[in-house]
Amino acid sequence: MSNQSHFVSITSILSLFLYSILSYAESIPPEYSSSMNSDLPQIVVTATRTANTVDETIAPVTIITREDIERSQASSLIDVLRTAPGVNFTSNGGMGSTSGISIRGTNIDHVLYLIDGVPVRSATSGSMTIEFIPLAQIERIEVVRGPRSSLYGSDAIGGVVQLFTTKNKQEKISASIGYGSDNTRELTGSYSTGSKTTSFSAGISILDTDGYDFFGRDSYGMINTADKDDDGYENYSMTLNASHSITSDLELSGFYLRSQGESEFDGYATETTHLDFTEQVFSGTLDYAINEIWQSQLQLSRSYDKQYNYLHKLPAGNIYYTDAKSHFNTRTDLLNWQNDFVLRDSDLMTIGIDYKNDKVDSSTDFSEDSRWNKAIYGQYLYYGDIFDTQVSVRSDDNESFGTHNTWSFATGFALDDAVRVTTSYGTAFKAPSFNDLYWPADFFFKGNPDLKPEESSSFDFGVEITTGKTLWSAHYFDTEVDNLITYVDSYPDVSMMENVSKASIDGFELTVNSEILGFEVTANVSFVNPLDQESGKILARRSKRNINISVDKSSGQLSYGASIIASSERYNKVDEQERLAGFGLLNIRSAWRFNKHWTVKAKIDNLLDKDYVLTQQGGFDYKQPDRFAFASIHYQM
Repeated sequence: MSNQSHFVSITSILSLFLYSILSYAESIPPEYSSSMNSDLPQIVVTATRTANTVDETIAPVTIITREDIERSQASSLIDVLRTAPGVNFTSNGGMGSTSGISIRGTNIDHVLYLIDGVPVRSATSGSMTIEFIPLAQIERIEVVRGPRSSLYGSDAIGGVVQLFTTKNKQEKISASIGYGSDNTRELTGSYSTGSKTTSFSAGISILDTDGYDFFGRDSYGMINTADKDDDGYENYSMTLNASHSITSDLELSGFYLRSQGESEFDGYATETTHLDFTEQVFSGTLDYAINEIWQSQLQLSRSYDKQYNYLHKLPAGNIYYTDAKSHFNTRTDLLNWQNDFVLRDSDLMTIGIDYKNDKVDSSTDFSEDSRWNKAIYGQYLYYGDIFDTQVSVRSDDNESFGTHNTWSFATGFALDDAVRVTTSYGTAFKAPSFNDLYWPADFFFKGNPDLKPEESSSFDFGVEITTGKTLWSAHYFDTEVDNLITYVDSYPDVSMMENVSKASIDGFELTVNSEILGFEVTANVSFVNPLDQESGKILARRSKRNINISVDKSSGQLSYGASIIASSERYNKVDEQERLAGFGLLNIRSAWRFNKHWTVKAKIDNLLDKDYVLTQQGGFDYKQPDRFAFASIHYQM
């Protein structure tokens, strides 16, 4: 059966099933029906793909609001995400360098990233370039820990990070300008307006820094003399958001995000190596309240990840690298049709389909340059007075590896008004990337078209306790990953990725949010044991212990705070090779709002000027930022 006809068949089957559900729903007595609220967010809450309060959500989720971002004075998206519970952070340097996060000890490409509901990542590398996403354009962040493939498909083994861009119906103007260490300059501006039926928001940001030399010393104390220039970064970004309620039951909305610039990085060249990048996402959504119990949403989106790499020649005599330019451009088109049915006040059923197509345009001649994925998914939610349930199932049909099914089951029990217990079990998978499958053979590496998807199963048990103004949350988790895709060195033969490893990851997370003597205190600690089952060794680039503490206080026009970020040792390579020491950082910040429109902010990150390293390459350290000071002035009307 052809790709198109198969998709039409799925659509027809779903339509018939929806009609059956609707017929059943029309027989439900009025007292059990619930009208859809037109003021619900357009983008569903990440944990269930539907709008729920945090109290109703069973999955462990961290909500980061714009107020939290402003208070922390974070410089980048990475700075915000690295302090979330269960998160390990890795980076090849400062601003604009290759970076990623690991959730609960899984791989950095085991995290699914969404921007306003649209999955965003490079089809060639299989992960998202989060270092290029502008924080100034983000209104809200949700970090869901644990598997979500039964709702979203591939990638969501460790969890899901969703970024929501700014949307506002109120007339508002804001702007800021700042300057800091390494000749770092930042300019932001935004405008929003609207009425009862229409809203429009726009934002721009410019970030430019000279940076510093990312490469440090090797294990013998030697400095890389081939590329010892500062590694700068510049980013120009914008967002547009608009919505219009055509009727009280029908709304049309859309958004556009573009981020582009240049990032310099260290290699072994005599001159600066750098890449030009463009990240672009646009989407249109139609929300239709068909009747009192049926809400339907149709979303069409397209995302781009474009990178042009420039590498200059090495000293005379080196035969492997010459002046070169390469590009890796990927495009992803997505159609998602989701239908939510309120069967009773306590019962919500979701049924949907999605179709995704990846397309690669590269200077590298991949053996395949496109693939499609079709999926159907369903979910049932029950909200009781003391008992909640979530059941979800999804079937993906992929052009490369065929059909893959995932499911999850979760429950929550309110023992009393102050104590809630949750438990869940779910499966997930990660599809191999184009690099893994189709990279053309060269002297060193080739793709492996026989790779299977990575598969996982995860268990979670949690307890949430509220005592006065303090919320305690503790979670134990256990994840098994099979068919782990690993680089296998076959020298002198050409090497490739293979399904050879199994990972066993268990751990414990504790979070505390409280108000003590007028101070807002947020703390979390994670203990993770990420092991390769075959060798018994710790998986590369994961620390076993992480702690984050933030303390903030507002006193009239003045606010101030401090954060502690600490992480234990890690290993740069498999089999516990190249040990990287643990570290602890102290950040401080303050803000003074001298009238209702103007605020001055200042911060110092890494106040104690701690030297620390998260990754190495060729034996050389990738240095993390030294002490960094930044001051800014903000206007809001």
